[in-house]
Amino acid sequence: MRATTAGLVAGAAAALLVAGCGGGDDGSGAGGDCLDGTSGEVTIVAKDIAWDADCIEATADEPLVISVDNRDSGVNHNLHLKDAPGNPKTGLEPGPVVQRLTVTLPAGSYEYVCDIHPNMVGTLEAAAAT
Repeated sequence: MRATTAGLVAGAAAALLVAGCGGGDDGSGAGGDCLDGTSGEVTIVAKDIAWDADCIEATADEPLVISVDNRDSGVNHNLHLKDAPGNPKTGLEPGPVVQRLTVTLPAGSYEYVCDIHPNMVGTLEAAAAT
């Protein structure tokens, strides 16, 4: 009986963990969703000291305009592509504010982060056009 109870508890915990990994359908959940920037434009939202997506898809060697929509009133945020050539980033500014960053990146994977909130992290994937 003890092993069965432990198994049920472990199974329930695993189910909750998996359910918590995805973002909400309305895009308001932190993380989980991947934003499509293959059109050359994308908006990422900073709210409640979290990004609304933990990844951005982009086309390599094509300009990408990233709009950073900081909805945290009075809280500084920025977006910094730490591994990208040229070290592109927006300035730290308190919300609400929308900043724009234009980049052209070679194919690869680039981490983005808010410099003063290291929990706000994600990956920009630049892939060759198909």
